Amino acid sequence: MLSRHADAAFWIGRYIERAEATARMIDVHYHFGLESPVIGEALRWSSILAISGQEELYRELYKTEDERSILHFFGFDERNTSSIYSCIRLARENGRSIRDQISSEMWKCLNQMYLQFREWDVDFVLAGSPFTFFEKVKEGSQLFQGVTNRTLMMGESRDFHDAGRFLERADQTARILDVKYHDLLPTFAIDGHADTAPITTAEAGSIGGPIDVHGWIAVLKSVGAFEAFRKTYRQGVTPSRVAHFLLLNPQFPASVRHSVGRIDGCLRRISGNRDLAPHNDAEREVGRLYNELNYMRAEDIITGGLHEFLEDVQDRCSQIGEAVHRSYLEY
Repeated sequence: MLSRHADAAFWIGRYIERAEATARMIDVHYHFGLESPVIGEALRWSSILAISGQEELYRELYKTEDERSILHFFGFDERNTSSIYSCIRLARENGRSIRDQISSEMWKCLNQMYLQFREWDVDFVLAGSPFTFFEKVKEGSQLFQGVTNRTLMMGESRDFHDAGRFLERADQTARILDVKYHDLLPTFAIDGHADTAPITTAEAGSIGGPIDVHGWIAVLKSVGAFEAFRKTYRQGVTPSRVAHFLLLNPQFPASVRHSVGRIDGCLRRISGNRDLAPHNDAEREVGRLYNELNYMRAEDIITGGLHEFLEDVQDRCSQIGEAVHRSYLEY
């Protein structure tokens, strides 16, 4: 498979996943503020900017953090290459460059998404219901993934696409959990001063007043995990359970552990590696992270510093992407 074809397939997976993740993130944050007005005033739009890693660019382009500016920046601003519209446009461009490598149904889906969202703008969304816009983005992404699973042959194109999709998913899950953890982390008073030092295992399991529970539910909904979480943990919502589910659950498709495991499988099929030892840097980076996740406990992660762990996961997702590029995509 040509490197440029592999690169296009890889980034189609990443862009579509990023569009859906952005829609979920803003949708849940938006409605969380509407449903809880007091909390909504306390929560800052800057938390969304922190999740996206686009805060510096936003400050250059916009003067204030208001609803319209945030929705335009993340939904339609072409200057932001991670906006929903930009992701769909770039996914379509990559799809057009490898039309002979993907199915006609996949191309049709990408093209329809692009043509549909090109007709929308932030004023049209605000005049109606932002919820409708977010739902259309999620439905379009899920339709594309379903069509891909049904029509794309198992092979290198499929594995590069899935590697990109699950790498983006692991990174987005870690980002959302990291920023929301700090939004919801209670502030303890020590000698009259606020303190947000790492909390103990007991404290991590006991946090959960009405506001906290509602906030952690919003975190779960941000990655489409709420219903699956409730079926797994009938005892209720606590930070340690949310962290375990989103980081270490091997069966939930958006958990970091599951996503990294899927990347590992894709890269090993691409190289034909059936040995324990990695064949290249990409396999080495993924294998290290996957093995660590397999042997970790949520309690150990939280007591050791959840923020530090999640930052490390994001850095290592970036390193995996760079290693994949060096190993396969440079041309």
